[in-house]
Amino acid sequence: MTEQWQQPQGLSIKVVDSDDDYLGIDIQAANKRFAGTARIYAGRDELSEFANQISGFPANVQDERTYEFGSPDPSMAGGYCKLRFQCVDQAGHVLIVIVVEDDDGRYPPGKAELNFGAEPAGIDRFVKRLREIELERSGEAVLKAVA
Repeated sequence: MTEQWQQPQGLSIKVVDSDDDYLGIDIQAANKRFAGTARIYAGRDELSEFANQISGFPANVQDERTYEFGSPDPSMAGGYCKLRFQCVDQAGHVLIVIVVEDDDGRYPPGKAELNFGAEPAGIDRFVKRLREIELERSGEAVLKAVA
C-alpha cells in the first residue's frame, strides 16, 4: 500500500505578520509525497512583484519564469524560496519547481525541493489573490496542483 500526503497539494502563500517595514509570509508547497515550508520576511510590495512576474503565464510553450523570496544565505534573517514556472511540452502543460529552505535561527534546518503541475487558469486566479492579500495585509493565496 502506498501512502499519500494528506496536506493539500500545491502552493500556498499566507500573510502571517504585517509590519511597517516588511510582510511576513509563510510559503508552503506540497505534492503527493513531499512538502516544505518557509517563513519569509518579504518586502511590502513583493507579492505584487511576484504576481507581475508570473502574470499571463504561459505566454508560449518556451515560456519560463523564476522568482526568489528571501535569501539562501544563512546569515540573512528568514527563509528562502525559489519558484520556477515552465512549460513541459508543446501542449503548454505547466510544471512548477519549488525549493524552500527555512531559517536555521528560528527552526531546525530544513530544505525541500519538489514540483507539481498547474493549470494556467489556476495561475491567473493565484495572481489575482496575491494582489488582494498584499492590499489587505492578510489572507492566503493558493495555487492547487493538478495531476
